[in-house]
This record gives sequence, structure tokens and C-alpha cells, in this order.
Amino acid sequence: MFCNLYILLNNINNGALRNMNKLKKELINEKVTIDFIKQIAGPIAVNVIKSFDKKPLSPEALSKKLDTKITNVRSALNSLHYRGIACYRKEKGNNNLFNFTWEIKYKKILEILLIKEMKRFKQIENSINQKVDYDLFYCPNHCIEVPFEIAAAYKFKCPNCNSKLEMVDKTKRISNLKRQKTKTKKNIEKLQNIMDKIKDNVKGYECE
Repeated sequence: MFCNLYILLNNINNGALRNMNKLKKELINEKVTIDFIKQIAGPIAVNVIKSFDKKPLSPEALSKKLDTKITNVRSALNSLHYRGIACYRKEKGNNNLFNFTWEIKYKKILEILLIKEMKRFKQIENSINQKVDYDLFYCPNHCIEVPFEIAAAYKFKCPNCNSKLEMVDKTKRISNLKRQKTKTKKNIEKLQNIMDKIKDNVKGYECE
């Protein structure tokens, strides 16, 4: 009986772990996540994070796993640590030097991405409202885009290249912004859904 219970609990734990790893993979494979990680820590940082699927890793293990210089790994980890994403634990080895192991704080990635996406959502909303309320004019050579009052002050001539200013097609521009707004809203909902389910294992690690 107890043996069967142990097997059942073990299977449940393994199932929960697989689900958690699936959520983490889903997060790191999102385009918005990849773009953000590359921006703050370089292209290698994406593969560094993807390497943390089951257990903490040392820079040496990551270097071997990714077949890249350890200096590149350390640089990526330090950049991620600066943002509170990569967390380390240090222990003194037999040679009296510190050995470092690292973990990833996925909730921190989610927190930062949610703030960025919510800010983007608000900016798109403001842009839609602005384009509804104002007539905008642009230079066909992409020099400027200005509201009616400024365009009139320029006598509807571009101050940079003297081209005739043309009225922005508000309908087309607003339609495009609304598509961006819908996409951003879906990103926020997806990130929030992962946030509610994901758990980190960074107890005892220095994250910030």
C-alpha cells in the first residue's frame, strides 16, 4: 500500500515538474520574451536560459553545454543578474575558491514583460485617441509628421525638403493600431496566465 502511494506521489510530482518545465519553455519561446532577452543580455542569453530545464548549472557546465566561451556565458549571466533574472549561489570549494551555481527566476521575466506590454498597450491607446481627435500631415520623404496647426504654420510644406505635406490616412493607421492593440492585449493575457501557474526554485540564491 505504502509502496503504491509512494509511486503515485512520485508520478504526481514528476507530472507537476513536466508541466512546470513546459510552462517555462512556453515563456522563453515567446517572441516577446526572446526579443527582450536579446536586448538586455545578447543573443546567447536566450540559449543560456533554455539550458536551465531541470537543475541549477555552473558557468562551466553551461559553457560546455552550449559549446561557447565561458566568458560569453558569464557576461550573459551577469547581464541577466543585473535585471534580477539570473540568480546565483556560491560555495567555497576544496581549493578555497568560490564555486557558483545559477538558476533562473522566470517570474521576474514575466514581471518585466508585463510592465513593458502594459506600457505599450497604453501608448497604443493614446496613439489611437490622438489620431481620432487630430488631423495629421506627413512628408512623403518621411521627414516629419505633424498635426494640422503645425502643418498650416509651415504652409503645408516640409521645412526640411520643401515637399508638399500630405494628410495621413487615419482610417488605415487607426486600423493598424487596433490590430497592434489586440495583439498586445493577447500577449498580456498569455503572460498573466503563465504568471499564475509558474513557480521558481531560487530559495537561497542571490537574485538582486
